Amino acid sequence: MVDIFEEVDEELRRDKYQDLLRQWGPWALGAALAVIAGSVAWQSFDAWQTGGRQTASDAFIAAMTHSESGELALAAAGLETLAENGTPGYVSLALIQRGNVAIEQGDNAAATGFFEQAAAQASDPLLRDMAEIRAVWASWDSLSFSDIDLRLSRLVNADSPYRHIARETIAAAALRADNIERARTQYQFLSFSSDAPAGVQRRAQEAMALIAQRMALAEPAADEATTDDAVTGADPSAPVDGAAETAAEEETTDAGDSGDD
Repeated sequence: MVDIFEEVDEELRRDKYQDLLRQWGPWALGAALAVIAGSVAWQSFDAWQTGGRQTASDAFIAAMTHSESGELALAAAGLETLAENGTPGYVSLALIQRGNVAIEQGDNAAATGFFEQAAAQASDPLLRDMAEIRAVWASWDSLSFSDIDLRLSRLVNADSPYRHIARETIAAAALRADNIERARTQYQFLSFSSDAPAGVQRRAQEAMALIAQRMALAEPAADEATTDDAVTGADPSAPVDGAAETAAEEETTDAGDSGDD
């Protein structure tokens, strides 16, 4: 009798399970398939990305090898292809290195364009700021002090890894523009900056010595100009003594000649 009840209970549980399976089975199966499909898709995407990064890395290394070997045309071609088809990080690197190759080829205008492209599209702040500085250097001769100051002033803050080289570039532009006070301020800051690289500090100290020499040479010239102005400013309309005597003699002679007539 007990066996019969157990069999009935088992049958009821089986029927209930079948009902539940019919009701929820398609959803559970769909969810399981979605999880499996997502896992497969992610693994495929990761493998594709890894393969893309590896391909871009190989292409970049090959271009760098050509550049170091002096095969600039091959390097330029490889870098341009990588800039068009590479993964985002390598696109920025390729544009920056393409600009470097253009400088070696003597085409600063083209180099400026590549650096500016890299600065505009780089998602990494380090690459963006590096490209910005390189663009300024490449177009140095065509930029005014105001242009350089405007473009690099944001990089001299304490958080920028390029703050010292940006400040040195601004100082050099100020010195070129004869903005001595601004140049001296920037160089003085660098020469006493405890975290500035040794090379930057040395160049800043040399620039400070140059500025001091220039100002020392300018002082005698200014004093001489002041003295000349004081002499000539006594009476600009009065003739010098010799000229006055000559003029008096000529006037006396002319008067005597008139009397003879």
